[in-house]
Amino acid sequence: MSKSRISIKRDQKPKSTDDFFSNFEINKDLQEETKSEQRRTVEYVRQTFLLSKEHLNKIKDFVHTKRKNGDTNYTQKQAVQDALNLLFNSVEVIEPRNK
Repeated sequence: MSKSRISIKRDQKPKSTDDFFSNFEINKDLQEETKSEQRRTVEYVRQTFLLSKEHLNKIKDFVHTKRKNGDTNYTQKQAVQDALNLLFNSVEVIEPRNK
């Protein structure tokens, strides 16, 4: 999470003429996020895959087990991502396909 660019002036007492926002100042030392930093979020694509009922049921059972053991926000999407990451990390070099 990024730090707030606004901070409260704690060493100054408010004057009766000040409004609520007079007690805040903009912190100019913090840099704003660049557009490239803002774009670093993961872009998801909906894709249909065929898999066996057995694999689908194992994914569902795996997610159920993770949730039962305390990881209550674990999803099927995360399970598939974790599996794909393990697969991709098992190969030293993945050559890009010709487009």
